[in-house]
Amino acid sequence: MTGHSMDTEILSGFEPLSGRYDHLIVDLWGTLHNGIEPLPGAIDCLTRFRAAGANIVLLSNAPFRVSGVHKVLGEIGIPEELSSEIFCSGEVAWRAIRDRTDPWHAKLGRSAGFIGPDRHRPMLDNPGINGEAELEEADFVICTGPREPGHTLDDYIPDLERAAARSLPMVCTNPDREVLRGATREICAGAVAEAYEQRYGGDVAWHGKPYRPIYDEVLKHLGDPDRARVLMIGDGLGTDIAGASVAGIDAAFVASGIAGEHLGVEVGGTLAAGPLADLLDEVGQAPRYAMSGLIW
Repeated sequence: MTGHSMDTEILSGFEPLSGRYDHLIVDLWGTLHNGIEPLPGAIDCLTRFRAAGANIVLLSNAPFRVSGVHKVLGEIGIPEELSSEIFCSGEVAWRAIRDRTDPWHAKLGRSAGFIGPDRHRPMLDNPGINGEAELEEADFVICTGPREPGHTLDDYIPDLERAAARSLPMVCTNPDREVLRGATREICAGAVAEAYEQRYGGDVAWHGKPYRPIYDEVLKHLGDPDRARVLMIGDGLGTDIAGASVAGIDAAFVASGIAGEHLGVEVGGTLAAGPLADLLDEVGQAPRYAMSGLIW
């Protein structure tokens, strides 16, 4: 074990942290559910935290509006009373396009190209947008994710080439690069936006974790609490854990999520210190805690 990863405490569950934090900021996909059903022990764990007096807010890189997150959670079977508020990257992006209070969004035109599935098209229902257009006619692009679950990045190269030919700015509503839907790994909007930025020199506005604005919004909602009394819980080292570091709050890494296969751990399993340390050193993150899952 090397570097700052030695500072990460491995726990078998969250019970030892009961009473240590007033506010929990909890990731959804990979932490609370797998896109199909709640993960084992997760609802029970958060229920116990609430019973101990902790306030729980959910923070997701869902690429659509908060109303859509409520709908998805209801379909998956996660009770609304589990948290006091939900924040998501899609809502932040939608408001940024509507309000245009910063220079980057202020310069956008009003005609939007769209890369994403049909179920995300409500993102285009926005006073800041006059309508959807083909990439050859659009002023900018909104990217919410792949059009179909089985798509790979190669399926979007033609779209990116068309957008790059006109130097279209892109709004990315989900910085995640990939996600596990059940046991199937799928790309997210972040993978498409990253390719546009790195391969084609595209100008991308990233909304959501790990970027500071969404954490500032959550902390403002919480009443600007003592940062030492706030804990971020999530499975994304490059999003949840990195964002917590930027925001100056502690983080607990759920190892069975997106990194579960790499680490060889499932919810409730044994998290080996060596592979964990190697992974944390590789990505340059040092969460305060790590555990197999969101379990008590």
